[in-house]
Amino acid sequence: GYSPSTVNTSVSAANSFLEWLGCREFQLTGRLSCGRDAQLELTRSEYLRLLSTARALRQERVYLLIKLFTSTGLPVHELEQVTVEAAGEGVLLLPGEAMPQRLPDCLRRELLDYARRQGLTAGPVFCTRNGKGMSRTQVTEEIQTLCHDARVEEEKGTPRCLRKLYYTTRAEIEATVAQLVEQTHERLLEAEQAAVGWGGCQEVRGA
Repeated sequence: GYSPSTVNTSVSAANSFLEWLGCREFQLTGRLSCGRDAQLELTRSEYLRLLSTARALRQERVYLLIKLFTSTGLPVHELEQVTVEAAGEGVLLLPGEAMPQRLPDCLRRELLDYARRQGLTAGPVFCTRNGKGMSRTQVTEEIQTLCHDARVEEEKGTPRCLRKLYYTTRAEIEATVAQLVEQTHERLLEAEQAAVGWGGCQEVRGA
């Protein structure tokens, strides 16, 4: 379910890790064709610019929508699951998902503050004036309107692009953590070798 650009980012991180290990024979070559998708990659700096612009314009709802999709990867059709009760518990119970989706604490607090100021005590946090849930079209229109003020391409102002940034960021973090784990393990083994290694052991070199 990942986009070609997200796959390419993950493969690139894995290749760097394999090169550090000296296992270049396991590296993958070639990249998936992104086509038009390459034009729809929202960068982290653009995401932060959207948040800053929404805050400066005091557009709290669109600020929270952008932050929600980018920090949780929530599909837009599950927006109605973001309720006051879910924010209070800090988790989202999504249909068809075995494990609950955790809400980051910073986002959870902002959702509860917003709901309190809107007079919402239960039910969906994001709703229209008549109490109905927001549609995909309404959500996209609000984000793309903000894109103009934030100097971000409107084509990037969609829930899908925000979700892509979530997955790309996660992949980059996971690759970095994996490399740190390997480096830490290597240092541990070297320390143990220095303490109790077999004396006089010479490095075996290939022919």
